[in-house]
Amino acid sequence: MLGAVGMLRPVPSWLLWPAAAGGIGTAIAACRVAAAAGTGPVRVLWRRFSISCSLLLAGIGTQVVDQVVLGADLMPMSPVTAALLAAAAGYAMLAVFRLPTTRRTWRAALANFLDVAIVGVAAAVVLTHFLWRTTHDDAGSPISTLLVSVIVVASSTIVMVLKVGVTGAGPVLAPALWAVAPIGLLGPAGWLLWPTLERWSHLSGTVITVPIAGFLFTLAAWIQTRTLTSGPRTATRRISLVPYIAVAVVVVMLIAVTLRTGFLPPRLAGGSVALTVLVMIRQLVALLDNAVLLDRLEDQAQHDDLTGLPNRRLFTATLSARTAPATVAVCDLDGFAALNDQLGDDTGDVLLRAAAQRVSAVAGDAVVVARLLGDEFGILMPGIDAGLANTLVDAFRVPLRVDDRDLLVTVTSGVATGAGDAVPDLLRRAEVALQAAKYTGTDRAREHSGALDATAQHHAELAAALRGGLRRGEFRLLYQPIVELPSGAVTGVEALIRWQPDDQPVISPAEFIPVAEHSGLIIDLGAWILDTACADAAVWQLRYGAAGPRVNINVSARQLLDPDLPGMVAGALSRHGLAPDRITIEITETAVFAGGAAMETVRELRELGVGLALDDFGTGHSSLTLLRTCPVTTLKVDKSFIDDLNGTAEQEAIASSLSTIASTLGLRAVAEGVETQDQADRLYALGYRYAQGYHFARPIPAEGIDALLNAPMLTA
Repeated sequence: MLGAVGMLRPVPSWLLWPAAAGGIGTAIAACRVAAAAGTGPVRVLWRRFSISCSLLLAGIGTQVVDQVVLGADLMPMSPVTAALLAAAAGYAMLAVFRLPTTRRTWRAALANFLDVAIVGVAAAVVLTHFLWRTTHDDAGSPISTLLVSVIVVASSTIVMVLKVGVTGAGPVLAPALWAVAPIGLLGPAGWLLWPTLERWSHLSGTVITVPIAGFLFTLAAWIQTRTLTSGPRTATRRISLVPYIAVAVVVVMLIAVTLRTGFLPPRLAGGSVALTVLVMIRQLVALLDNAVLLDRLEDQAQHDDLTGLPNRRLFTATLSARTAPATVAVCDLDGFAALNDQLGDDTGDVLLRAAAQRVSAVAGDAVVVARLLGDEFGILMPGIDAGLANTLVDAFRVPLRVDDRDLLVTVTSGVATGAGDAVPDLLRRAEVALQAAKYTGTDRAREHSGALDATAQHHAELAAALRGGLRRGEFRLLYQPIVELPSGAVTGVEALIRWQPDDQPVISPAEFIPVAEHSGLIIDLGAWILDTACADAAVWQLRYGAAGPRVNINVSARQLLDPDLPGMVAGALSRHGLAPDRITIEITETAVFAGGAAMETVRELRELGVGLALDDFGTGHSSLTLLRTCPVTTLKVDKSFIDDLNGTAEQEAIASSLSTIASTLGLRAVAEGVETQDQADRLYALGYRYAQGYHFARPIPAEGIDALLNAPMLTA
């Protein structure tokens, strides 16, 4: 060991100072890079840090002059050096202190103030004890005169800790400031090292600690710059542990002092009392905050975030507590899913808020208006008002203002009234009435009645039986011919489903198709229809080639919203070896009038090469507009226009116009519901070349189509 000490003495005293100066110079450059990469408060902070490092570099210069050039007696630092280091620390503290903080509520601001006070008092207790002991033990020593500077430097760490760990660093990356924080401890560390280094003339606390400060500044600048260039950070909730750590440090120090001296000095006792009072107040504020937070969470649990209305939970709780006569109405927006797909989620949210305002305006005061589900709203009104559902429907026949444009969005509504024990059940009854209204269409209202409960039960049982019937193979397809005029030759067929449960009468599609739609079973049922129809079409393709009939397959609005439908059609075509042009998918105008996902599905189907037919054309929302936006190949003119043939010219005008439009656009027009030869003749005279109806044939099994294909002349 003595040999090692002897080896250290010949080292020139100036040898380590270039490394110290180089470390601070690197820190200055790194701070300027961080300032150039940032903006606003970030840029200002790192510019100030570069100035602080410059002051630190100047302090190194004075120390070099004192110890190397002038050969002064070794000291931890000269008064000039101490002043420059204190100025560097003070300027760094000012830079951090001036960082902007997030705006807070008065409760949060009070809690933040108390946290700062706790850390401040704890730091004051520790530092004053440290200062008192040093000045007491080294009274008259020149070292004691420098302690103020040391305390100032150490205080910079406290400011950093307070800013990062308690008040928040604002736009500056917190880990960058945490990297800078230990610099404030280097001054006391250098002072503590002085007695140990006294035997070596070329060493001092400053020359050892300054390169560390340069490294920490450089590290912090690198962290900040890397974050600024890598993109925004994910916001996380910050929980400050600093006040707890500060209290723990003081407690440990108080225990150590008591164990060493046998008593607690008055100055420490006073500090501990002040700290205890602050901690008690802080905990009281935390308890009050928790109570407010619990109230807020309870309120959020009972209200909808999007609209601010009560949610289903609060609505049902309010309803359950009521026994006086009341009315409950529920409504949902017709076609909202399609509109949301077309307009986007953000506009859909605006639409829901506008709808909530419309429902609230209809309800008036002294009622509870809630958002029950998705686009479903509910009203609880005191008293009996069976007309509330109709009032809601009428109110939505006026367009809603959404993002500076008007949107006409209708609603379907159900209502139930009652008193006494019946009140808690009103929501269920109103929703039963709503579902009944949906079965009959949209933009409708329905009042609950006892018969509706039986109907709802029947629909539930029918849905269960439908699923079982699909599993047992109780369904079959019939085909109604589509013929060419005037010859009556079969050119196509429409696939129509029939359900014959075992040992029971045939169930009409008009009864089970709506149930399948509302229960979602239409997806599975539609898949079976598609596969079976493609299998029959493949047989006709093999037997008759191009002369075989095209097969029209109906697809519901619910199926068009299924993104798997195009893949399902492609799979069926491939599985049965069927050319795409041998089938035509029939859709309704109402299924695609809103565009969105349904229209996108239609376009994907057309890209497969299959035909597309608009069924019941002329009775939907926007027929002529659809001809420009929907890639259809066939128009199926509704039976209501065919029934008016052979009457006046005015009655035939629409049928004639539709034929002309189809011909002009290069589309095939098919007249539906032809029941007489006179209608067939008149249709031909009006330009129709294809027709379908009982006059030609009723729906028949696939075997019957073969017979017709061998004898194509159907007209008498």
